[in-house]
Amino acid sequence: MRAIQSSLLIIFSSAIFFASCATAPKRDVPQSIDDLVVKAQVNADTYTKDDWDKSLAEYEKLIAEYQKNESSYTPEQKQKVANAMGRYHALLLENAMQQSADSLKAVLKEFADYTKLLPAYMDGFKDVLESDTLKLENIFSDIFASDPVKDILGSIGSLFGGLGGALEEDDGEIETVVDTLPDATPVDSLKDVQTK
Repeated sequence: MRAIQSSLLIIFSSAIFFASCATAPKRDVPQSIDDLVVKAQVNADTYTKDDWDKSLAEYEKLIAEYQKNESSYTPEQKQKVANAMGRYHALLLENAMQQSADSLKAVLKEFADYTKLLPAYMDGFKDVLESDTLKLENIFSDIFASDPVKDILGSIGSLFGGLGGALEEDDGEIETVVDTLPDATPVDSLKDVQTK
C-alpha cells in the first residue's frame, strides 16, 4: 500500500509540476527589451564603458530571442520593440559621440599645453644654433662635398641635360666652391646680425 501511495504521490506531483510549466507565462521579450532601454536611458549619464558593454550584451541577447519568435508577436509588440530599438541605438550613438568629444578635448588640451611651451623650445633651439654656427657650417660643407651628394647631383643633372656632364668632367668643382667660402665666425645673437 505504501508503494502505491508513493507512486500516486510522485505522479500527482509530476502532474502539478508539468501543469504549472505549461501555464507559466512566457517571458515578455518585447517588454524586457523596453525595460532594458528605459534603464539605459535613466542611467546613461553615469554608465561606464563596462556598464555599456553589459547593457549591449543583454540587448543583443534579447533581440536574438525576439527575432527567433518574431512571428508570434502582435503588431503592437513589434511596434514597441521597434521604438525601443530606435531609442537604444540613439543612446549608443550619443554615448559614442560623447566619448569622441572627450577624446578630442583631451588631445586639444595636450596640444594647447605644448603650444604654451613652444616659445621656450624655440629659445633653446635658437641658443644652440647661435653658439654652434661654425660647427653647423662645417657639417653642411662636409655633406655637400661628399661623394654621395656629388653622385646625386650628377644624376639629377643628367636628367636635365648638361649639369651632370659638367660634374663628371670636373669632380673638384663642388669642393672648390665650398673651399672658397669665407671662414665662418660665431654670431653673438640674432639681434646683433639684424642691427648690422
